[in-house]
Amino acid sequence: MKENPQKKNTDESQKKEKSEKARTSQRLWTPYSDPRDSIGSKATREQEKRSDETEESDEEIRKQIEETLKNLTVRDIVLDFMVSLASLAYQRMGIPEDVNEKYRDLEQAKLAIDCLDSLAKSLKERAPEELLKSLENTIDNLKLNYAKQL
Repeated sequence: MKENPQKKNTDESQKKEKSEKARTSQRLWTPYSDPRDSIGSKATREQEKRSDETEESDEEIRKQIEETLKNLTVRDIVLDFMVSLASLAYQRMGIPEDVNEKYRDLEQAKLAIDCLDSLAKSLKERAPEELLKSLENTIDNLKLNYAKQL
């Protein structure tokens, strides 16, 4: 009696599948096993090592941020905001024309200038004289450019 070649191939395929499943299942973590005891444990240990390094660098970054925040003052934030607001005011006036004409909105520029003026008054006697003088010069320049735009 001859053996059916198709059945033989099917049997071999099933054996290979079972073998592969057995090997794969050894790599799976279960609540009762340690993944480092399974096949591929070296890769698992490498992933854990990278994860630990990431946690350490995240911790370092967090400490640096905390240190920066500890030394940061409201005045620093206001001054930084004023620089951004001045840049935005120039942009909304369409200055320089070849770059910012598409952003031109004089009402927005006026609001930015008015806010800068108010913030500068709030910083009097709270910021160094030379810094205040620089801010006032910037605001005066913005006002002059705004008047030219009208």
